[in-house]
Order: sequence, then structure tokens, then C-alpha cells
Amino acid sequence: MRLLGVVAVIGSVQAWAGCRIHNDTGVSFTVESGNTSNQSVGSHTTTSIAAGKIIAKGNKGESVGGFCKDGDNVKIVDDHGTLILMPGN
Repeated sequence: MRLLGVVAVIGSVQAWAGCRIHNDTGVSFTVESGNTSNQSVGSHTTTSIAAGKIIAKGNKGESVGGFCKDGDNVKIVDDHGTLILMPGN
């Protein structure tokens, strides 16, 4: 049992590598962050992306950018037609 506890902790640490992004819009994005490109964030979904500078480009030319650190949660929201990358929950 003790070995299983160690494995669970290691798995939890790996799950938080990078940052979590929630897309609260109806637009799908291709995201470049850190040194990783072509990360997909579908509309109304949450996924993990590489930490660092974020550049998100929508399927109809929309774009939004920002920055996240390892373990951060961020979200993309539509504020009356303006896309905003902000801290998430």
C-alpha cells in the first residue's frame, strides 16, 4: 500500500506540469505557449498547455495572448465581443 501512495503522488505532480486553460467562448483556438505550438483548446473546454507566453489564435482570425506559470489556471472569456485571457478558477 505504501508504494501505491507514492505512485499517486508522482502522478499528481505530473498532472500539474504546465498550466490549465479554460475556454469559456464559442471559438476554438490553436495555442502556442512556452516552446510548444499547435496546442488545441476547443470551445467550452478545459485542457493543460505548456507554461510561458500564450498566443491563442481562433479559427476565424480572433486572437488573445498573455502569460501563465506552472500550476496556474487561466481562462479565455468573451467580454461583449472582446476576448480576454484572465486568471481562472
